[in-house]
Amino acid sequence: MIGVLFFGKRATPYFSLAAILSLIGIVYLEIHGYVHPTIGATKFDILLPIIILILVASAFIWVVVGNREKNLERVKESELELRKTYDLTLEAWAKVLEYRDKETEGHSRRLVELSTRLANAMGLNIEEIGYLRRGALLHDIGKLAIPDEVLLKPGELNDAERNLMQQHPIYAKQMLSQVSFLQPSIDVAYSHHERWDGHGYPEGLKGEEIPLSARIFAIVDQWDALTSDRPYRSAWTRERVIAYLQENAGKIYDPKIVDVFLTII
Repeated sequence: MIGVLFFGKRATPYFSLAAILSLIGIVYLEIHGYVHPTIGATKFDILLPIIILILVASAFIWVVVGNREKNLERVKESELELRKTYDLTLEAWAKVLEYRDKETEGHSRRLVELSTRLANAMGLNIEEIGYLRRGALLHDIGKLAIPDEVLLKPGELNDAERNLMQQHPIYAKQMLSQVSFLQPSIDVAYSHHERWDGHGYPEGLKGEEIPLSARIFAIVDQWDALTSDRPYRSAWTRERVIAYLQENAGKIYDPKIVDVFLTII
């Protein structure tokens, strides 16, 4: 019956039937002289109680295993609901960031959808895609620590302001590192401004030193930024953005990911 605990309650009737048939088979073989017990001949009057005991034990194990499976299912459902709640909360935060940074309507949603498509094309698994999606929603959360006069400045930033703006990935990492659920998504928020040639920030990582999720997201983020209207410029044409990505593949962006990206847009 221990096998039932490993194979589930659906296996209970099969294990019970196997035990009963084995018992009957042994008695049959003994009666016909094929086996010779060393502890005395088996009596049929004890066969029925043994069979009843096996059936009772089977029923008990059926109930125990059934309850265990139901409890596991409830735990899985609770975890799923909790994750949905987390994701809805992240989407709300992303909306707040859009409003503060005056991003175009639906910026976060587009980033998540396109990041997911590119990640699928790159062969990432479901768990990795989930981390990427959450990172996409919160990629600019560090900008909450940037003063409005710098973040919303209409003109060009001076050196001091630019240095301050480039701290936002560091602020993002500090904010998200305290939340265990979001730690696998930190790479996107922290490293999406790194460049393939090593001239990015905050660490100046180069090539494959940059986490894959950040390399994927950097291309998606740039595509959405250039194809959207901004207060200081009109959206670029599709052809112009494609040419820009091709020109900067191997400089700013991972050339292999650029190639894959251009096949899905």
